Amino acid sequence: MSEKTLLPSAHADGAKALLEKIRALRAEVPRYTTPPTLDGRSLSTLLGVSDAAIEAAGVMVETFERLASTVNTDGKSLRDSYSFSRSYEAIIQELHALTRAVWYSVRIERAEAARLARDVFKHARLMSKRKDGAELLPYVEDMRKKLLHKRTRKTTSNPVPAPEVTAAPSSKV
Repeated sequence: MSEKTLLPSAHADGAKALLEKIRALRAEVPRYTTPPTLDGRSLSTLLGVSDAAIEAAGVMVETFERLASTVNTDGKSLRDSYSFSRSYEAIIQELHALTRAVWYSVRIERAEAARLARDVFKHARLMSKRKDGAELLPYVEDMRKKLLHKRTRKTTSNPVPAPEVTAAPSSKV
């Protein structure tokens, strides 16, 4: 009764295939890089620079060649980085929406499985009290103990580990 056996999952292969597709999307994102060790405060400070300030910097480096050579950039590169960030913000929003929806779907299915398990326990407990249900007693007792314990996460699949991604060195600051 106390053995930890999990039923084979009919969904493990589908989840594994979808996980591989999601990870393959990395190759579709131009300039994809993994988060660096840059501390959040530094990144937050940079992200606080207004759009108007970025545009003004673009105009300045286009107007003053000496400034462009000093900072090692030009208006085209600066605007390209800005354009990239603006264009891919919609992707971030969509992925967040997808993440929330998938999370909710998974939670709903987990709750349904829990509801069904409690129904099984309730009916098994009632049946075990009858003469013809004595064989259920050890199972009912085992499940009663398990229902009293806090939930621990178990996985029924072995997802493919994420491949290591190395970012191409960037010449941008």
